[in-house]
Amino acid sequence: MANAFKFLSSFLFTYTIEERKSEVSGKVEVLYSNGKYVLESSHVNYSFGGLHIVFRRAFSNFNIKNREIKNVLILGFGSGSVASILQNEYGKHLEFTGVEKDAQVIALAKKYFSIDKYKNLSLHCRDAFEFVQNCKEKYDLVVMDVFVDLDVPEKFSEEKYISLLGNLLSENGILFYNLVIHNEKTRDKGAQLFKQMNSLIGKTEWFRIFAQRTENWVFVTDKTKKT
Repeated sequence: MANAFKFLSSFLFTYTIEERKSEVSGKVEVLYSNGKYVLESSHVNYSFGGLHIVFRRAFSNFNIKNREIKNVLILGFGSGSVASILQNEYGKHLEFTGVEKDAQVIALAKKYFSIDKYKNLSLHCRDAFEFVQNCKEKYDLVVMDVFVDLDVPEKFSEEKYISLLGNLLSENGILFYNLVIHNEKTRDKGAQLFKQMNSLIGKTEWFRIFAQRTENWVFVTDKTKKT
């Protein structure tokens, strides 16, 4: 009865389940809202809330459900929101490589989000820049979703990193780069990022997605679109 009440009341109230201090994110917490767990930082959703909506819409725009994909790299794995869309909602059987620097996020993901359900998942607790710099693999799908709270650290918008991302794409690969816009600085950063991706990787498209309390700009480079 208690669990049933908590489930129903979670559509009216949000419950804090666990909160942890993080050297990377400052604070991360698991909340119970609308009948499910979500992972949050102080100001933005990390998994299964607004971020889930963003990638659902972005993937839908490019028909990822029906696209031939064998492997995926998720930079900023969080608690597995992107992997959940691909495996649980789309029914895809993929080789997942996840990179997540925040050890507290990984601990919470294992405790509350059952990330062992993702078959063929290789999860690395490493800095994404370092991982990308040393990676020799090619991927059909690359998702760039690295945040510290609201912001993408500056090094992840440098030309060197953008070029490295492009090198990770297979011949017909596709890259999704997520950016939260919350002030003029991030708006300018988005405009610059769009130019860099077009110049360094290839034809890039831009989508503006509002999800819950954030404005997201998602940049997509699809190698199957040559012009």
